[in-house]
Amino acid sequence: MIKSFNDQLPIWLTTPGPYSDIVILTKVSLYRDLCGYNFNTKTTDEEKEEILELLIDGIHNISEFDNILSLGELKSLEKRFLVERSFISNKEMIDGKFIGLALNKLQNNILVLNSEEHLKISSISPGFTIQVPFNECDRLDDELGDELDFVYDEELGFLTSSINKVGTGMEISVLIHLPAVVITGGVGNLLHVLEEHSFSIQGIFKTKDGVQGSLFKIKNEFTLGLSEEEIMEKTEEEIKKTIQMEIDAREYLIQNVRYETEDKIWRSYGIIKNARVLNLEDFLNLTSAVRLGVSLGFLKDINTLDLNRWMIQALPGHIRIANGDVGQEREENILRANIIRKNLGG
Repeated sequence: MIKSFNDQLPIWLTTPGPYSDIVILTKVSLYRDLCGYNFNTKTTDEEKEEILELLIDGIHNISEFDNILSLGELKSLEKRFLVERSFISNKEMIDGKFIGLALNKLQNNILVLNSEEHLKISSISPGFTIQVPFNECDRLDDELGDELDFVYDEELGFLTSSINKVGTGMEISVLIHLPAVVITGGVGNLLHVLEEHSFSIQGIFKTKDGVQGSLFKIKNEFTLGLSEEEIMEKTEEEIKKTIQMEIDAREYLIQNVRYETEDKIWRSYGIIKNARVLNLEDFLNLTSAVRLGVSLGFLKDINTLDLNRWMIQALPGHIRIANGDVGQEREENILRANIIRKNLGG
């Protein structure tokens, strides 16, 4: 089943979107819980099984979700693959015993069953666009609401186990590339600004040496007291400010350290195009510089869609699903280099 997902790329990896040179994807999620049951923080294993069966019965009546996966039946490698495609979280990868996952054929609409809340309805779109994935979530929410009874309070809105999700239960997150902000030392200031406005930011690939690849996830940490439209408006305003901060930082690099910036880009391009071995950390950082070079117009024979596809295909879970569990990290690093060199003609 997972192998079949690997053979078909999600629509958001094959279609360009607004601001796609900076924002890789936008994900909108709606969190819902079922009437008559405790939140998952207090449910027993027997209750979790009952909730999962009830959710599956309701989802089977939604025609676009033909297959439902049980994370508890998947290997660690298969769950890593799902994390890399932004279908599930790292927490769900580790603790997936009673968690289900449903995907549509385009792999842009996702249902996660029995995780933080009883149900998470999500949709992913390329670039930065909130309205498109929200419309998909809103439609699915209505359809599933006809099949399932969600907990709702007339004053507070949808009730969840987390106060951050009570109200609309809506979460908006973006996967964003901020190399110039990182290079110019602006991450601390950005973190402060986002926290002041009730947003969080975290590195996607973190090691003891910091965030690799300058890739971050930004999401709202508020829902109560605001309508869905107000949350979307506030989030759009904050993300566009972040995008502008990156644009300004890129202009600073070109005006003040152009030769050093070009040198970093071209060196990275030369290495990644000809390397025979690429570990994950080097791959992420080299690709980040190449992505910056494409955005600045220095590298004209590749585009951001190419880079998005290669980035996903060269992650550990994808390499091992596509080639079998290759065993040693050395073999994984060789295969990663092969993927990039083949695509770049090195």
